[in-house]
Amino acid sequence: MTYDSYLATEPDRQVFWARDVRGAVAYVRDGRHVHIGGGLLAPAHAKQRLLAELVRWAEENGLVLSFYNLSDDDLPLMSDHGFQVTKWGEEAIVDLAGCTWSGKSFEWLRRQSNYCVRKGLVVRECERSQMSPIEWRTITSQMIKISRALLVNKPQKDEIHFLEGRFDPDQLARRRLFVARAGDGAGRIEAFLVCNPCSDGTQWVFETYRRRGDAIRGTMPYLMHQVMRQLQAEGARAASLCLVPGLHCDTPLPGDSALARWSLVIGTRYFSFIHDTAGMYHYKSRFRPRFASRYLAVRPRLSMASALSFVRILGVLDLRVGSVVRQSIQRLRHAASRRTLLKPDADSES
Repeated sequence: MTYDSYLATEPDRQVFWARDVRGAVAYVRDGRHVHIGGGLLAPAHAKQRLLAELVRWAEENGLVLSFYNLSDDDLPLMSDHGFQVTKWGEEAIVDLAGCTWSGKSFEWLRRQSNYCVRKGLVVRECERSQMSPIEWRTITSQMIKISRALLVNKPQKDEIHFLEGRFDPDQLARRRLFVARAGDGAGRIEAFLVCNPCSDGTQWVFETYRRRGDAIRGTMPYLMHQVMRQLQAEGARAASLCLVPGLHCDTPLPGDSALARWSLVIGTRYFSFIHDTAGMYHYKSRFRPRFASRYLAVRPRLSMASALSFVRILGVLDLRVGSVVRQSIQRLRHAASRRTLLKPDADSES
C-alpha cells in the first residue's frame, strides 16, 4: 500500500472493483480523465489482473488513466501495460525502528521539544469512545476553528483536494487523532495531528496537521516528535510525512513526460507563494527521514488536457488574489532568511 491508500475512504471517491480477483482502485473522474490515488488496492498476486481489467475498462470507454504516488515496485507492472511513467516527487519516511533521537542530527528537534515541555505543552491522543458527547464536541469545535483560521491565510480558497484528506472529526474511522494542549494539558489546543493507518498499522501517515497562528514556538515539531515516540513504543516501523512534490525531478527518465517534469521543476522553483515546496522540504528534513521516489503513471500519455484536469480537481489554482499578493510580499521580505533553508543536496547533518 502507498501512503495515500487510506484516502480511498474519502467521500468524493468512486471505486473500480475487479471482477475476478480481490482488488480495487479508488478514483476521481473528471470527464474522460480518471485520477487514481492510493495505488492498486490488492494483494501482490492480484495486481496484474486488477490492472489488466482496469486498462480494458478504460479502453472500452475512451478514458485516460492517471496513477499518483506509485513506488519503484509498481513501475514494471505499469510499463507492461503501456503507462508513461514520470517521477514527480519523493516521500519523506521516518524509520522508527532503532531510532534513538540522539546525536547532532536531532539537536534541533530536541530543542523544540524541550522548549515546549518547559512551556507546559502536553500531547495526548483523543479517542471519541473515551469521551462524553459534550467533551468531544468541545474539543472538535476548537480543532475546526484552528483549521478554518489556517485556510484564511492560504493562497487557495479551499483545502487542496484529492491528494489530501478532508478534516472531519466525526468521520475518523481508523485514523488516530492527537492534540497538543497548553497549561500542562488543561489549556487550549495549540495544534492537532491526524494519522492515517498504512501497511496493516505498522506504518502511520502524518496526513493532516494544523496549528494556531499564535501557537507556542515549536508546537508542531514537538507534537510530531511525541507522536512518533508513542508509535515507536507501540512497535510501528515507520511514520510517513507524505510527499515533497518536485523533489529531484529534473533528471529525465526514459520515455517520461517532459511536460510533467518541467511543470514540476518550474512550479517548485518559482511558485513557492502558491505552494511552498522549499519550506516543506526544509521542515520535513528536520526529522531526518529517508526519501523514497514516487511516480506519476499515465495511460496512454500525459497531455495538456490531462494535466489541466488534474489541476482542476486539486483546486490548487483556485486562489485568493489578496492572499497571493501577501504571500509574495512576505517571500520578498524574508528572501534573505529563506536562503538558509536546507537544500535537497545539503549535508543531512546541517
